[in-house]
Parts: sequence; C-alpha cells; structure tokens
Amino acid sequence: MIKILLKTFIIFFIFLNSNGYSLISEPKGHPKCVNSDVNKSDFCPLEAKLGHTLILVDFTSRWQKPQIDWVKGRIFGEALISGVPPYNRISYLKIDNTPPHSQKYVYSKCRFKTGTKTKFEGDKVNSKCEGSDFISNIYKAWRSQINEIENNFFPKNEEADQSLIYEYIIHVLRELSADFGSDYQKRELIIVSDLMQYSERVNFFKHCKSASEKLKPKNKQKADKCGTFEKLMKKEKSFANYIERTKPNQEMLKNLKVKVLFINHSYQTRQDLYITLEQLWIDMFKYIGINDYEIIPQIDFGT
Repeated sequence: MIKILLKTFIIFFIFLNSNGYSLISEPKGHPKCVNSDVNKSDFCPLEAKLGHTLILVDFTSRWQKPQIDWVKGRIFGEALISGVPPYNRISYLKIDNTPPHSQKYVYSKCRFKTGTKTKFEGDKVNSKCEGSDFISNIYKAWRSQINEIENNFFPKNEEADQSLIYEYIIHVLRELSADFGSDYQKRELIIVSDLMQYSERVNFFKHCKSASEKLKPKNKQKADKCGTFEKLMKKEKSFANYIERTKPNQEMLKNLKVKVLFINHSYQTRQDLYITLEQLWIDMFKYIGINDYEIIPQIDFGT
C-alpha cells in the first residue's frame, strides 16, 4: 500500500512539473483578478499586504562604474522579477546627507504580474477574469517605471558629511511612515553599503584602523582592521547607550530577513577590511535582534 501511494505521489509530482505548475503557491490574500482586487495607482492588493522588499542604498561614499553595474544587476531588471513575487511591494530608499526622517522613497509600488509562466504561481493570467493583452500592457507600463528609476537612480560621485547607516535601518523598522511593518506577511531589507558608519556618536573609520595604520601620515591612512563590537560598546559609551535605547523590539523584527550587498570602496579602506568589518556588523545585528541575515561581499573588480 505504501509503495502504491509513493508511486502515485511521484507521478503527480512529475505531472505538475511537466505541465509548468509552480511549486511556489499563491499566498493568502493574493489578488485573483486585477480589475476587482488591485489598486490601479500602485499595483498593490486591495485586501492584503503580501510582502515588502525595501532596498536601502548607501550613497555617502563615491561609487565606481563596476560597483554600479554589480548593484544594478542585483536590485533591478531580471533579478528583481525573479526575486520578488507578484503583488509584493518594492521600495527604493537612498542614504545620503538627508536625515532619515526627512528622506522620501525614490519609488514604492508593488511588482506587477508578468502574465507569463514563472516560478511564482501568481504570475499567470487568470483566464476567468483577465485578458492576456490587458495584463501584458499593464506589466509593460510597470516595467517602464522601473526602468526609468534605474536610469536615474545612481547620482554623481559625491561624498556625504556623515553616514547614518544604523539610523536608516532603525528608521524603516520603527516608523509607520516607512510602511515596512510586521503587518506584511514577509519582509526583506536589502542594504547596499560599505557599512562604514560615521556620525557624531561613532566613527568606524577610527574604530577600524590598526596601530600600524595610525603610524602612517594622516593622508595615507585607511581603515584596515576593525576592533570588536564588544570593544566598540565599551569605548563609545554614547553610542552604546544610543543603541540600547533605539534598537527594535520583537514586533519590529517579525517576518524580517536582511540581505547586505557589501561594497568595498578601496579609496577609503584596505582590501582585507571586510573580514573584521563584516564580523562587527554580524555582532551588531545579533545585539539588536536581527538573526535572519545574509552578507554578500562584492568581488574585486581591479583598479
């Protein structure tokens, strides 16, 4: 009997795959028909908050073209379509000289369905109440908006007076205006940054210099090796108290995944800094309660 049931399951599994059925089923509240279930202004479901991918990009240091190309390939284009399910919100937020509370989203709308077969079940046209041409035209309009954002997203090479990376992270987690709360069924925060926090409270360029580096002339010094997070908290009491008072609570961290695209700005840092800087942030994430995270270092691109 068990063999018969197992054989039946295998046949059914093969049937699903051979007919192009997705193994990623539609989540609860997924729109069935565009005309009745979707907001026409932002392509989002009227009755549900399925997911939110918030892409936080740090422009407080100068960028080079290979870095722009690497990041573009991960936060725009096909990577966006294949990584974000239909009707999940996508938001782009820049870190620059603007204080977090005054910063506005560059873009914040939901990813529209492609109208074709993908790994997401919800991408297909619902032939009962939707037309293929109708869906295709809306998808093209949505894709045109994303392409326009991509073409104008990366600014000229300018440096900011400070880099409030921690503050931006906390801002989007705790402020209702960011619309990135745990009322979404799932959330992903993508941070694109060199992770070199510097402000009046704390300066990672000082914390991440070895004794031998500090012996060099000041204009030759670069960040090369970070002290531990424990040492930072002991040394920078103001920052330690600040983190303790502002770190997110459990509700703010519910359904949250963090992905860091870790950029190496070689004009400011030594090539092996990422080893200790990455560990510094891992320990900081754990301290503030972020346990579901992934850090992807940028590969060397030459000079």
